[in-house]
Amino acid sequence: MLDRVFGLSDLDGVAQALLDHAHRRRIGSLPVVLALIGEMGAGKTTLFRAMGTCLGCDPLPTSPTYSLIQEYRTEEGGVVLHADLYRLRGPEEWLALDPAHFLNQADWVWLEWPERAGPALPEQTLFYKLETFGTSPEVLEGERLPAEYENRRRLTSVDGPAPL
Repeated sequence: MLDRVFGLSDLDGVAQALLDHAHRRRIGSLPVVLALIGEMGAGKTTLFRAMGTCLGCDPLPTSPTYSLIQEYRTEEGGVVLHADLYRLRGPEEWLALDPAHFLNQADWVWLEWPERAGPALPEQTLFYKLETFGTSPEVLEGERLPAEYENRRRLTSVDGPAPL
């Protein structure tokens, strides 16, 4: 299980930890499909960008909100596909993109808003939740957060997204 609380100064280390965690769970030669669940502004694209830095992607990942899917190459020649599914209205629109076609070309597939694809995601999809702790005192599981949690994020591996 992966469970890390981090600040922006720790971002590269968390990105590498996430890549390592996901890579250890790779099934054979299938691509590593990594889905980040999180609210708007939680830092999903920022984390994927840091992961791109770790893999030597050039150019670095940016938000694919309007293009839906963007492709990057790692410094070793691997293919990273980054998809932002926020604009999809449901699994049928995900399936209309023909995910089997692009899954066959990729080494890594990074998904934002995976809940929009519903149960149509590949079996090997690994889910991670990214939460933000704000600047004001917040409550986690009924307890006030310590001051060091302010402006930090929590990344945890989870079983999957909550249904829409």
